[in-house]
Amino acid sequence: MSVLMWIAGAAALGAGAIGWMRAEARGYRVREEEVVSERIPHSFDGFRILFITDIHRRQLSEVKLLSNLSSVDCVLLGGDITERGVPLQRMRHNMSVLVRIAPVYAVLGNHDLNAGKDAVRKVLRESGVTLLNDKTVTLKRSNELMVLSGVRQPASRKHPYTRFRGNAAEDQYHIILVHDPIWVKDKDAVHGDLVLAGHTHGGQIVLPVAGAVRLTRFYKKFKSGWYTLPRKAGETKHSSRMLISRGFGTSHIPLRLQCPAEYHVITLRKKP
Repeated sequence: MSVLMWIAGAAALGAGAIGWMRAEARGYRVREEEVVSERIPHSFDGFRILFITDIHRRQLSEVKLLSNLSSVDCVLLGGDITERGVPLQRMRHNMSVLVRIAPVYAVLGNHDLNAGKDAVRKVLRESGVTLLNDKTVTLKRSNELMVLSGVRQPASRKHPYTRFRGNAAEDQYHIILVHDPIWVKDKDAVHGDLVLAGHTHGGQIVLPVAGAVRLTRFYKKFKSGWYTLPRKAGETKHSSRMLISRGFGTSHIPLRLQCPAEYHVITLRKKP
């Protein structure tokens, strides 16, 4: 094989790999999840949540999103809704798509703060999105209640999280929305039944042998997927569940490898 043929082959292989990574980054992969608990109120049996996080620079296509989506009861946004340099009009468009689907509740992520938290909050408010900054709201169905709390993102890694853990009674099913799963680090209890987080991108670029090389030790353990956590201090069998999403967008480079973009539809099921 001549040098030119080898170069041409390598270039074709590289172009194919880049195309694959772009496709993973631009996809609309919806993951259907189910959470079963005896603590879920009867009237919320079958309640469906669209959970999407880390949109970053992407612009939502309403056609593509709805083509993979049956009806949902609420939308939860897990932060990094935008980032620095993204036109606010793109964020307005994305929020307009989501609020037409169902009521939207959100927390901010570190990139939202860097983009200008006041401007981001203004767009959310004007779009009809409820921002949960260390705030709890109640969702009501047939005179039964479920509690949703959102955790405020610290201004930087140097600032700790506040002591907010949501305002839910012991007998209320409690969902906690937080951008960064490091919030659970060193906690003896999370005081919630379901924790939804993002931030990690699942590593975004996951190599066949080395894995997600850009993740630090904590995030290698809490990378993506489902985890069990103590809902109350001293539990011998953990009763809280946490989902860490790989996220919908990308950071730094618009590519993914072995870690496709995703969003989730979570159905709550009352355990008999």
